[in-house]
Amino acid sequence: MSGMSLDLNMRQRLEQRQVLSLQTIQSLNILQLATTDLQAQIEKELEENPTLEMAAEEREASPEGDHNEIAGAIAEERPEPVTPAGDSMDDALEYLARNTDIDDFQGQRSVKARYDGEPDAKQEAFNNVAAQEKQLSDHLLEQLRLRGMHSEDRPLFEAIIYSLDERGYLAYPLQDIANQAGVSISDAEEALREIQALEPRGIAARDLAECLLLQVRETDPDYPTLRKLLTQHWDDVLKNRLPKLARELGITVDEVKMFIEMLSVLDPHPGKAFAHSPRQTVTPDVVVEEDEQGALKVRLTRENLPRLGVNDYYVRLLREKRGDKATLNFLKGKLNHARQLIEALEQRQSTLERVANSIVRRQERFMREGMAALAPMKMQDIADELGIHHSTVWRAAFGKYMETPQGIVEMNTLFTGGMPSAGAQDGAISREAVKVKLKQLIDEEDKRKPLSDMALARKLSEAGIDASRRVVTKYREELGIADSRVRRAY
Repeated sequence: MSGMSLDLNMRQRLEQRQVLSLQTIQSLNILQLATTDLQAQIEKELEENPTLEMAAEEREASPEGDHNEIAGAIAEERPEPVTPAGDSMDDALEYLARNTDIDDFQGQRSVKARYDGEPDAKQEAFNNVAAQEKQLSDHLLEQLRLRGMHSEDRPLFEAIIYSLDERGYLAYPLQDIANQAGVSISDAEEALREIQALEPRGIAARDLAECLLLQVRETDPDYPTLRKLLTQHWDDVLKNRLPKLARELGITVDEVKMFIEMLSVLDPHPGKAFAHSPRQTVTPDVVVEEDEQGALKVRLTRENLPRLGVNDYYVRLLREKRGDKATLNFLKGKLNHARQLIEALEQRQSTLERVANSIVRRQERFMREGMAALAPMKMQDIADELGIHHSTVWRAAFGKYMETPQGIVEMNTLFTGGMPSAGAQDGAISREAVKVKLKQLIDEEDKRKPLSDMALARKLSEAGIDASRRVVTKYREELGIADSRVRRAY
């Protein structure tokens, strides 16, 4: 210890660190917002910023005039933004990637707001609020009131009704509901039977079989057989064991098929009609159409977003310095924020157009021929072509819709991995194209001798697609197609 010296030193270290300006962060956030979320954001800005308004027609044609006038009005005391190295949005993406989790945005959705685009329509934009739809719980309680429900029974009925999920099924064990309500299980069962007798038929069931049975009238002459199918042989119905069912019920296979068809027309989700969820109208952000020469052209739409401008009155107040210092500082901040928002929206449109053009060039065969011609494509492919960061591509495509000759598609769905294919132009075929081919093979199979997954894999191999049985099983399940035993027709 005696040979060790403790020194206190000061050292300078020169390093370059990326610091995002607030404007750059805002531009990135605006870019990644889905259209519905962006509409909600614009609505909030219009409500909170008095200097921001929907643009008049003459300002729509020349937005640069607005920018120059605002900049001149606030230039005297506006602080210079701190920008990252390179002074561009993409230079800062590595920094943002370390501080933003893309998964945070995956679930973002908001109720869609519509704007009429009139110059002074700011207030009108907030007046179109949809009327609340009648909920299932209200519908059931109203029927119970009409039937003379006793007030002392109301807590138990409400406990059951409020335990129904959006399908109309009982989401919790009846014993747990009885314990919570402080009643016996027999009382709970009696209350459940009363609720199950209400409309819509099939409500408050504990499983699919019970839901269907509640919809079959006891006066129906086929009720005894249908009840046996639903209570004693339901597993055989689900597994398509028609010969076994015919033997045990003492009827023919054709009669079994007839009874199953009778069940198939019943409603498996009677509560869905009352499911209270926002109804969203999909308006495409990008339109792909052919010109007179047959070439594909990309056009951005603006009908689902309002055009923004600034209020001239506040610009004049600030330029002429009319008002006290606190008021003028407030206006400077609001006008600066309005300018940054308008510029961020323009940057968003520019980036979206570039990304959309690149996608269309790479997916031209899909645009003309459909999903079977979808080519493998990664976001990094677009990023490399445009010289931007791959997360910029993600932000541009997330939540955006493209109207194509094949219909309206979500842009994210056009990015897909691939697998080897001897028949494809680049030696690979997209996974979605493989699913299309797989469904085609199943649709064309002999239903009395359906193809096993191994047989389907061989068929794909004959078509030049190298897919294993495990891959076939995975894709078939993703398509919601049952295995060969269940698909078999008798």
